[in-house]
Amino acid sequence: MDEFGVFVGACVCFFLFCRRWYLPVFKAWPKKNNLEAKLIIASLPVYFILALYIILKDFASFDVVDSLIYIVFYILLGFAWMYGGLILMTVCFGIIWPDDAIHHKNKAVLVVIIGEFFALAAIYAGANIGDGPGWWCVLFAGCLGLAAWVILGYVFHYFTDIFERITVERDMGSGIRFCLYLMLSGIILGRACSGNWTSFPETVKEFAIAWPVLPLTVIMILVELIINHKSKQQNSMLRS
Repeated sequence: MDEFGVFVGACVCFFLFCRRWYLPVFKAWPKKNNLEAKLIIASLPVYFILALYIILKDFASFDVVDSLIYIVFYILLGFAWMYGGLILMTVCFGIIWPDDAIHHKNKAVLVVIIGEFFALAAIYAGANIGDGPGWWCVLFAGCLGLAAWVILGYVFHYFTDIFERITVERDMGSGIRFCLYLMLSGIILGRACSGNWTSFPETVKEFAIAWPVLPLTVIMILVELIINHKSKQQNSMLRS
């Protein structure tokens, strides 16, 4: 009964996601207006479905890999995950998806949206790898990765003010570097979310294998600070 309720909720979220994701694409007229961004945005959910299908078909729990119904269930649940995750990104990172990339033609935001989408997909896909008793263990493991990813992303911004340079200054270099960080951290955290389910405490303990994300964050922050410092020096020299 609980699975049916989750399935209905996932279907609703799937509809809301498609409406929120594709409506800006269709509203951006004329058709050739910012075509590159529209094609990229439109293709991301398709890649997500294909990648998640492969994961669920070959690496998910034993009761999922041979069941088309369960595969569809977890794909729909994946879109509910993406919908919630991207809303969280808007709240925490101030990046409005995908309006900033399409209507405002902010290419730096487009790059970051790709990184966000890839990282959220990697975390959810990782949470689906391994045997488990139900959908709730997938969400619990995934939420560990999501929480760490959001917190570290905000720490990145705290020291570098990267969100402003991406959304306001439209700095493509910052967008590319932050996109790279989001992807790499998403892969590490997705790996930490994977594995056979044992219990809630054990899942938290096993999540500790995500420790490489901490030095990665430090290194990327230092790189960003150094590049920004050099950029400010060059700008001051040009003004003088």
